[in-house]
Amino acid sequence: MQIKIDQNYKRLDKFLFQYFESLPLSLLQRLIRKYKIKINNKKSKANSPLIKGDVVYIYYKFEINNEFSSTIKLSKVKKKFFKDQIIFQNKDFIVINKIEGYSVQKGSKVFISLKDIYENVINHKLYIVHRLDKDTSGLMLFAKNRITASKISSLFLNNKIKKYYISVTNTKFLRNNDTLINYNSDKKQLKLAYRKIMLNNHENSYLIKLLTGKKHQIRLQFYLNKNPIVGDKKFSGKKFKKLLLCSYKIIFKLDEKFYKFKTNPNKILS
Repeated sequence: MQIKIDQNYKRLDKFLFQYFESLPLSLLQRLIRKYKIKINNKKSKANSPLIKGDVVYIYYKFEINNEFSSTIKLSKVKKKFFKDQIIFQNKDFIVINKIEGYSVQKGSKVFISLKDIYENVINHKLYIVHRLDKDTSGLMLFAKNRITASKISSLFLNNKIKKYYISVTNTKFLRNNDTLINYNSDKKQLKLAYRKIMLNNHENSYLIKLLTGKKHQIRLQFYLNKNPIVGDKKFSGKKFKKLLLCSYKIIFKLDEKFYKFKTNPNKILS
């Protein structure tokens, strides 16, 4: 078996552990030590780096079980509802229109997550590469394998994914467009740019571009600038049927391919 490497990796064993999702790391490391796995057909070590264009030669026949079984059950109606929210998918990732009120992953009070739901809908294991607050709606990505999860997570970490949000506030900013810079309780810088836009049925609507990636940063920054988002129970305290904040557009490049996804905020924020 041969695997051509499409980007740089720090370690041979960690790459193989991501590539063969069901195989234990100890087995892969043992095969490398026995020279059953080589880079460019030359003896290699577990910590040998991989360079784009390298070829990994594997002289071993793996017994791989790729079957997936969901841990939850969904009714046909719910399954169709969530399936209709899928905007795009290929062999590497899926893009959904997240509905407000669903947590991305399980927690102490969350027994069924959005990840669980979509694993059931497409009958495929998913990997979390970024998060949206429970009450935030709009575009969200899940990876379908460890390799892609690592790549997309790296893009987010290095600010190579452009994310745009749309929010509605009770009042208006003094300026129609500006850059907000604040700091959270951990003294980490929060930075975003906004501009006023026209949105059906909402006078104070803003398009937001994230310049840093911190938890609750849009909601917190709008609150700190005395213009909290409508429906934000955490920062505004004012009651509304839902949080008027949505992930509107995502732009990125993955494996030399350009991707751009956007949703209709008038439907989400109605």
